[in-house]
Amino acid sequence: MTDRSSPTAAPLPLELDHVEFYLSDLTAETARLTSEYGFELLVPPTERGEAAERCLSALVGQGTIRLLLTQPLAGGHPATDYLARHGDGVGALALRVPDAADAYRTLTGRGADGLRPPQAAHGCVTAVVGAFGDVVHTLVERGPDVPADRIPGLPDAAPAGHDQERGSSTVGLRSVDHFAVCVPSGELRATVRRYCEVFDFRMIFEERIEVGALGMDSAVVQSADHSVTLTLIEPLSPDAGGQIASFLADHGGAGVQHVAFSSADAVHSVSAMAELGVPFLRTPGTYFDALPARLTPLRHSLDQLRALHLLVDQDHDGQLFQIFTRSQHPRGTFFFEVIERIRARTFGSNNVRALYEAVELQRSASEVAG
Repeated sequence: MTDRSSPTAAPLPLELDHVEFYLSDLTAETARLTSEYGFELLVPPTERGEAAERCLSALVGQGTIRLLLTQPLAGGHPATDYLARHGDGVGALALRVPDAADAYRTLTGRGADGLRPPQAAHGCVTAVVGAFGDVVHTLVERGPDVPADRIPGLPDAAPAGHDQERGSSTVGLRSVDHFAVCVPSGELRATVRRYCEVFDFRMIFEERIEVGALGMDSAVVQSADHSVTLTLIEPLSPDAGGQIASFLADHGGAGVQHVAFSSADAVHSVSAMAELGVPFLRTPGTYFDALPARLTPLRHSLDQLRALHLLVDQDHDGQLFQIFTRSQHPRGTFFFEVIERIRARTFGSNNVRALYEAVELQRSASEVAG
């Protein structure tokens, strides 16, 4: 096996291709993403797959983001069991590779679970390996003359208007910034090690966050080309409470808690999405009252941040602005994030503490007033 610790060893070329959501109601989710989030319908709902794995799929896009939406129509489709265990959610993170057969052979040789050997169809070769929990990585190889958006079994995506970037409409979401992945207590280190040793990712950040009696350990791993970033999170102990433990209990094990979309202008994007009906989490006013003592925003006014409930954080490289949508998942286990980076490389961990303190201040003020 190749010594990947050697500085001359080339990492396996893996790039984010698309994100596949498994859904119980594809029509409703397609309508929500196109009407509220500004996504363009690239391929309308179409049946695909063999009889035992028939499904209904649609492709939506914005900037470089591609979301494949899939509703199973037969019990043999992997989405059927996924939905029974977890409800709607991210079922696959598809990785674009130059040679799917070689990538599959390499990954399984390093210990990845081989779930479906390479198959050729519609000018593409695809294969499937395990990722975490019930989430998989679909390896996608397209021939040189195959459209970049082609999904095997679906018609080719409609061409974008020639005067604008795909999906650069009113919202302005650009790319997938990162995936937040929750894993059970005790599994964080093994998951980090698997991504580094099997997939040639690098760990670029780690941190422990403690808020009162609650807390979590986190580590960020990133693909060699920086297109896939996973923020891996575990609760501090098996019996710890808090949002990560709640996700694991309600979701039924490890999975993607949220997908973060990058924006060049978070104020613009969040304003547009809010007007279109996207519900966002509200931030206590005390958070913004305390903000001037913590930092000075490099962009956007305090009034704009307060009005939109946008959080701001900073690291040694710059600042980031972020906000989370209110979960509309039946189990409350999945949501989206909008993030704007001004050179910042971290993930807003200071906002966890700042928000907690702000909530405590708000509670104290209410008790005094009462």
